[in-house]
This record gives sequence, structure tokens and C-alpha cells, in this order.
Amino acid sequence: MKQTQHIEPMSRRHGPALAAAGLAGIILLLPLLYWFNHSAQLVLIFLMLACLVCLVLGLLKLREPVYSFSLSEDNLHFHHRIGGWSLHWSNIVRVDQPRVNSGLDLVALPYVGIKIRDYDEFLPLMTPRLIVHLLTDQRPLLAMGVRFGTIDRAKLHDWLIEDTHYRSAAGCHYQGLAAMLGHRMSHLRELYGYDLMVHESCLDRDTADFVQLLRRYHGTGPVAL
Repeated sequence: MKQTQHIEPMSRRHGPALAAAGLAGIILLLPLLYWFNHSAQLVLIFLMLACLVCLVLGLLKLREPVYSFSLSEDNLHFHHRIGGWSLHWSNIVRVDQPRVNSGLDLVALPYVGIKIRDYDEFLPLMTPRLIVHLLTDQRPLLAMGVRFGTIDRAKLHDWLIEDTHYRSAAGCHYQGLAAMLGHRMSHLRELYGYDLMVHESCLDRDTADFVQLLRRYHGTGPVAL
């Protein structure tokens, strides 16, 4: 029996330290503005702005969920501040780091790709807010297809605004945002071979190592000793 494992994203790391350092700096520098002359005040203001940036960055990191993934024996869960999704391991065909051809080279993308077996076990569970986020967040992946010559600009323009009617392979009909996500997943599969793409900033380790971890839970990788 595999133990449930939680993944703390790199994007959240150092959030408390940044927020605390920024706030402490502002508190310390603010009284000094009244004690120094004009030229010194300019330096203090610059330092306060730097502290403010640290504070904002720290708070933004703290807004992210504590865990980005939870891996259980039965399911793969993804957590986001506006929702999340879940896939049973049996509904995952494969996981890997997507690669594209660039001339004679094969370029690894900074994503984990997940190919889904049955869209009908996934699309009905997605919330509208999370779908909007995914559609927006994955737009650069479509543009990347133009960069690597996978699609032309005319097709990119058509794909940026997805159709609001979608019929799955099993014949289920979807409308609205769920339909748009169904089309987007189909387009990502056409471009990269995967339906869902998760950026490496959501991981806690190197992308290749995380892929191996997923494969162990999926049952397609070597068993950890």
C-alpha cells in the first residue's frame, strides 16, 4: 500500500521569510525618514520600496495552497487556490516531460504532461473558475506551437477562442466552459501528446524526478526501495 504523499510547490517556498523581512524592513525604515536630511531620505525611500516588493512577493506566495499535489494509492490530486482537480490512476494513460523538435534537437519543456484516458471522468468535476484559469494559463503553450512550427498562426488564432460545444469520444455533449476545456485538452494532445500540462513551478523537485515519482504511484515506474 502506497502512503499518501503531499507536494509543497517551489513557488510557495520562502513566502513567510519574504513577507516577514519586507514588513520588518518597512517598520524599521519608516521612523528614520524623520531623522535624516533630504538626500538620505531618497535612499531610505528606495530601501522601503524594496521592502514593499519583498512583502508583496511574500504575501503572493502565501496565497498559494500549502500543497500543489497529493498522491494517494488511488488518485492524483492537484490543488490550486481557486480549486483543484482529481484523476484516478486508472484514468491516466501516461505521464512524462513533454518534448518538442527544434531543428535537429529535442527540447524538454518545463512542464509535466498527463494524458487522460476518459475525458468524461474529468470534465464534469471541473469548476468554472478553475477552467477559466486553465484556459488562460495554457495559452502560452499554444503560442509555443507556433514557435516550434507545430501549428501556423491562423490555427493559433482559431484555438485561442475555443468552441463552446464539445462531444467526447464516448458521445457525451458539453457546453460552455467545460466544452472549451475539452477542446483545449484535445489541442494540447495534438501539439504535445498530453491533455494536461502542469508547470514545473508547482513541483518540489526536478521535473524528471517528479515524473518518476508519479510513475511509481501510477504503477508504470520502478518501485522505490
